[in-house]
Amino acid sequence: MRRRTYLAAATAAAMAGCTDGDDSGATGATTDDDPPPLEGPDADGTIDDFADFGAWSVLAGRASLVDDEASVGDRSVLLAADGDDEAARIVRELPEPVDFSGVSPGLAVATAETATPIVQLFDGDGNAIEFRATVHGGTDLRRCNFGVTGVESEANLREITEIHVAVVAAGDAERELRLDDLHLVSRPDDGLVTLQFDGGDESIHGEALPVLEEYGFSATAFVPTDLIRASPDHDGDRMTESQLEELADAGWTIGSYTANGRLLPELGPDEQAAQLADAREWLEEAGYGDGARFVSYPAGRYDDDALELVGETYDLGFAAGQPVQGRVVDPVRYPRVVDPDAAEELLERTADLGGITGLCYHGLEGDAIDRFEETMAFLDALVAEGDLEVVGPDAIASEYAAETG
Repeated sequence: MRRRTYLAAATAAAMAGCTDGDDSGATGATTDDDPPPLEGPDADGTIDDFADFGAWSVLAGRASLVDDEASVGDRSVLLAADGDDEAARIVRELPEPVDFSGVSPGLAVATAETATPIVQLFDGDGNAIEFRATVHGGTDLRRCNFGVTGVESEANLREITEIHVAVVAAGDAERELRLDDLHLVSRPDDGLVTLQFDGGDESIHGEALPVLEEYGFSATAFVPTDLIRASPDHDGDRMTESQLEELADAGWTIGSYTANGRLLPELGPDEQAAQLADAREWLEEAGYGDGARFVSYPAGRYDDDALELVGETYDLGFAAGQPVQGRVVDPVRYPRVVDPDAAEELLERTADLGGITGLCYHGLEGDAIDRFEETMAFLDALVAEGDLEVVGPDAIASEYAAETG
């Protein structure tokens, strides 16, 4: 993760840039002058709108300036990497160390295909903390939340001297990423955890509920409302209406997984609207009005139409992403970690850094049951020590979706 690794790997070809506008900016050309300080943050948390791209250097791949296509300012930046580059990377050196403790950086991002943009903050000794986001293709340029995916133990977040932004190529294929609006988002001082289950599988009631009751935790069950069974006699492996009632009586939130859990990008806008509206109506009529405010995207997939419709129908939408999140910057796609492999590590990171981590599971069976029980025991110990708190989506919506920066 150290900058000297990237510098050693960068070649003259990799550092070549191209531009759709001002040639001096996109190449990241440097001068003998000291680099300019960061602006802001302004009222919206923005610290760099890429108006002066001369403050950045291109270490790998290519960078282009795109005029008249921006979320803030007048232009955005297009990063491109192919199989030869492996990654596109730009870096901004800071003339004086900057305090990034308690905040997460973010970007407005657009991409044609699913991509994972990366922001890394380096201190003067080359130690880094890494932030990532998961962004699905076919969406307009818009802010997204970045979570903490790695941190070196010696990293000094109060003395950050470099900011790196990167995107990794997908095998031999070229990867392009358009970005704008480098901004800061505050993280809650305390570590918060939200527990979620997607899809309505019957094992959520049979396996997850007893474990969470043992520790006094509640969770959110996102269910495909058309597939909920009226009674155990009906075919299928989804929960029954009475099982949902038991979850609700235990303090769970019952939310939407759309009407039948179909992938929204595979549907037209009218079908998407029906899937989202019908599920909310069912939940409200069944007495789950509190959970009817929240939706989880089936398989985490969305497109621009789905994002717009979710914004019109729900208070919060949840998608796949990373742990240790800051406040909500895009309420239609707040990240959580789906079927986590190393949940204990993520919980420890959340306890150390603060922020919000969502753990989302599907059905529990086989070894997954034992792993879930181990994770909940670990979470219970951290809660007992006062290092973490378990919250529901209502707390995220009411307390952490109103402000950024």
